[in-house]
Amino acid sequence: MYAIKAIYDGTNFKPMQPIPVKEDYEVVITFTEPLSRKQRDVMEFFNNWNGEELLDMKAIMDERQNFSLGRTQ
Repeated sequence: MYAIKAIYDGTNFKPMQPIPVKEDYEVVITFTEPLSRKQRDVMEFFNNWNGEELLDMKAIMDERQNFSLGRTQ
């Protein structure tokens, strides 16, 4: 069994990682969480992200989401 992440845009799936198989496979699609509005806005604006860039963007947004928590200044 292999698992990779993908983005579903309402019509198509866009793999965020290389697909590790070449032959025909039965697949199970699991929807884990909706994209945030910020992620959708950025993707719509650029409309040309590859999987690695999407992972980088999500990591940066997650990191910045709680940037000021616990800071006194």
